[in-house]
Amino acid sequence: MATIKMITEKEAEGEVKSMFEQIKHIFGDEIPLTFQAMANHPEYMKIVIEKLKTVMGSEELDKKTKLAIAFTVSVMNNCEMCITMYTKQLKDAGFTDKQIVEIISVIDLVGSMNHFNNGTIIKPH
Repeated sequence: MATIKMITEKEAEGEVKSMFEQIKHIFGDEIPLTFQAMANHPEYMKIVIEKLKTVMGSEELDKKTKLAIAFTVSVMNNCEMCITMYTKQLKDAGFTDKQIVEIISVIDLVGSMNHFNNGTIIKPH
């Protein structure tokens, strides 16, 4: 259960209502709970939306690559909300379950190699 009140679309007014429309354009009809919580601080939510548009709207990396990175970071940070959201977005973008498991296997491999190198204090030349 969240520790702060979620502001629903029905409760949203003024600038928050407008930002919810922007969020729906990005994520679809349902306002993610993250943004419902962020709506308690509209100034911060506005910054996050602009950052989201800038980073995810850039074309230096394709959308599927960005989603795979976002999913990876979410797994590494153990964010259940984000893992659920990005898994859905990966599937919507055409990723198969096998591809998603392969992303997780890369996380596992690199993470374990990082732990090994840290544990043995191996340094680059």
